[in-house]
Amino acid sequence: VQFFCWFAFLFMWTYTTGGIAENVWGTITTSSAEYQAAGDWTGVLFAVQAVGSILWALVIPRFKSEKVAYSTSLVLGALGFISTYFIHDQYMLFVSFLLIGCAWAAMLAVPFTLLTNSLSGDHIGTYLGLFNGTICLPQIVAAACGGFILKMVGGAQVSMFIVAGVLLALGALSVYFVKEKKRA
Repeated sequence: VQFFCWFAFLFMWTYTTGGIAENVWGTITTSSAEYQAAGDWTGVLFAVQAVGSILWALVIPRFKSEKVAYSTSLVLGALGFISTYFIHDQYMLFVSFLLIGCAWAAMLAVPFTLLTNSLSGDHIGTYLGLFNGTICLPQIVAAACGGFILKMVGGAQVSMFIVAGVLLALGALSVYFVKEKKRA
């Protein structure tokens, strides 16, 4: 689950400006005023994502199952990523990034909840530290493979949002393979 999620988010952080410059402003020329406007808009979209994350974090505890909450959140994020490909209006991207915020909220909380619920107090810090490797390693792999994947999807940076959406959907499916072990 962690692999798919963090792989997807590295692609978002890497390809948002180029993707929306191409899809909304119609340019791939990095020195153009339009590309710079897309870069500025990326900051706005990331703020919208943060707001979506905060709002969704209030909803997550209402789920009876952490797995259902996590999977649902990732599906919403996948829809947000994929919708970005089809949206050509900068303001409509707010919807996409609010949905991406749902995945972000869950990614920052639910995996650690699932892990700590299955651990006793012995060496919990060690296990949490090792678990952080499941955040770093997928991003290293994504960075190493990103250029190759970009070529495979035709070179349009906005296409990487489809890839990210598929990765989050795979993460949502993978949630159900996680074995929960509740402490007594």
